[in-house]
Amino acid sequence: MGYVLASMFVLASTILVCAQGPCTEGAVKDGKLPMADDAFSYMPPFGKPVSGKTAIQNTAEKKFSGRTNVKHSWESDHRIVCSASGDMAYEHGTMDMSYDEQGKSHEFKAVMLNVYKAKGGVCERVAGTMQPLEDEH
Repeated sequence: MGYVLASMFVLASTILVCAQGPCTEGAVKDGKLPMADDAFSYMPPFGKPVSGKTAIQNTAEKKFSGRTNVKHSWESDHRIVCSASGDMAYEHGTMDMSYDEQGKSHEFKAVMLNVYKAKGGVCERVAGTMQPLEDEH
């Protein structure tokens, strides 16, 4: 009985500590975290990895500006993990993606990985990558 109570206390303490830092599960789920100035991103449409907030935003605008009706949702394998102190977190999983471009609809699944780090009391997205999965047909 004492072991169970001690284990519950340790688990509760870890959860409470994690909730104190800016990179919490709730903050990541909210999805409104700013991109770090020195962020890194790679997606196949970029052609190569891109570093720096401005470069990422410019590349995304150039590559994706013709896309409309963009939708995305996580599948059941989505996971968010934060450090005990709440100073870092990452999320990964499969995402269902769809968009329209030049009158044609596109749908695909992609594996995603995003990394977050606290800076000045704010959780920022510092790295992200996406890779479309091949059709299972």
